[in-house]
Amino acid sequence: MNLSCLIVDDEPLAVQLLEGHIRLTPFLTHTYTCYHALEALKWLETNTVDLICLDINMPYLSGIQLKALLPAHQAVIFTTAYSDYAVESYELNAVDYLLKPVTFDRFLKSAMKARKALETPPSTPVTLSTERETSIYIKSGKDYLKVAYDDILYIEALKDYVTVVTATARIIAYKRLKDLEQSLPDQFSRVHLSYIVNRNCIQKVVANHIWIGTQQIPISDTYRSTFLQRIEQRLW
Repeated sequence: MNLSCLIVDDEPLAVQLLEGHIRLTPFLTHTYTCYHALEALKWLETNTVDLICLDINMPYLSGIQLKALLPAHQAVIFTTAYSDYAVESYELNAVDYLLKPVTFDRFLKSAMKARKALETPPSTPVTLSTERETSIYIKSGKDYLKVAYDDILYIEALKDYVTVVTATARIIAYKRLKDLEQSLPDQFSRVHLSYIVNRNCIQKVVANHIWIGTQQIPISDTYRSTFLQRIEQRLW
């Protein structure tokens, strides 16, 4: 199995070293190099790779923050000059965590680990599948908070962050509303550029607004037709 590889690192010498390691590894192909995480995020909107060699300390957006924005199945090897982020990187299911300067033998072990992981079909235990259908884990700061879908009233966008609102809490997470929308179950509807609502929690719809408790949420023209179709499916 040959793996395509993206390098994301703001240090030219580190990039040069990794490019050399990839050339020496028979089953890796160097596809592209990005010099900061925002560049990588944009490139990945229209491209895919099997493996990302990702530096942690970069301008604008750290490697840790970028990994949290990527699909869960994306294979990532973190590279950094600091050992402080090891625990957090493994919590994000990184393939490996390499300290700079990265030696070839250590890099090769990580690459082989990534290939084995990508060749192994993912297991789908019934208990885990059930948990994913009823709840979600939200990374807020350094905490991972488990929230039941049924407890979420609505979600509001705040630039590059979202606020997940329940009856008892407001959880702020670094994530785009568009990305979060794709992982939510059918009971949620996008009703505005800045809002997703749990239809099970709606108390009333008046003109161009939704009422959830005392919160009044606008419905934009872009989403109005689709939203009302879902409401009318349950109309008496």
